[in-house]
Amino acid sequence: MRKSTERDIIRWHERGYTPAEIHRILPQCTTDEITAIINNHPTENGARRR
Repeated sequence: MRKSTERDIIRWHERGYTPAEIHRILPQCTTDEITAIINNHPTENGARRR
């Protein structure tokens, strides 16, 4: 997956989009992949989501 796609997913999630909504925008990514990207992205304090 391209880094720009990952950045888009994180940006949309930060704006309140759910993984299902992001999947409709990017059908080539499964909701599981989107959720994994969101969970592996560090939060503001540097901790990863769980």
